[in-house]
Amino acid sequence: MVGPLPPKRNVDPYQQIWDAFQQSETTSDGRHDTPYWRAQPGPYAACVVRVPGQVLEPGLSRVRGDLSRLLGTRIHPDHFLHIMLQELGFVVDQPRRPDEISAARLEEFAHAAAEPVSRIAPFPVALGGVNTFQDAVFLEVRSAEPLAQIHERLFDLAAVPHVPTFPYLPHCTIAHYDGNVSPREAMRILDPWRNDVCGEFMVAEIEIVTIDPAESYPEFESFAVIPLAT
Repeated sequence: MVGPLPPKRNVDPYQQIWDAFQQSETTSDGRHDTPYWRAQPGPYAACVVRVPGQVLEPGLSRVRGDLSRLLGTRIHPDHFLHIMLQELGFVVDQPRRPDEISAARLEEFAHAAAEPVSRIAPFPVALGGVNTFQDAVFLEVRSAEPLAQIHERLFDLAAVPHVPTFPYLPHCTIAHYDGNVSPREAMRILDPWRNDVCGEFMVAEIEIVTIDPAESYPEFESFAVIPLAT
């Protein structure tokens, strides 16, 4: 007779990422502004939550100070800090590739997103500790269930023509590697910050922004602001 199955363990996806990095022998180039990116004729559209850099101080400045000593790391400026909710694509007149979207479709998406997003009440998120993918350093996002709910709604509306490689995991990227960073050295720098929360803030709105591919870290241009429930 087969006995009862053992209880399922709650697996922390952030800890899984950290554990996987500990086994890595190399890092990857995570810079977004590749030649392909810079060659695009139109801006890149995405739906994000902006992260106010001031709520992460003084912890973020200390983390950045440590990262500045890690050769091969490019640190993101305050105005580029965000939590990605849904990538939409390069805005072009006639989309031909999966990573392109027309201006009319972007407008349609913005209108369609307003109704489901406005049903969700504002909620707090805490950012930290510090973690790392193979190509980027990021802050974990705690109490992130509403972000996942919003992402699911936006993903359905966006009708992305492919299944993402990885499941959605809210995070705030603070730096990218150029592919030459030693994983052992990165772990030595980041480990003291693994359990430190840098700050928290209330999410009261999401925003559709466009990003100029001609610059590495341009200011986000606001296309539409969608408030949460009031």
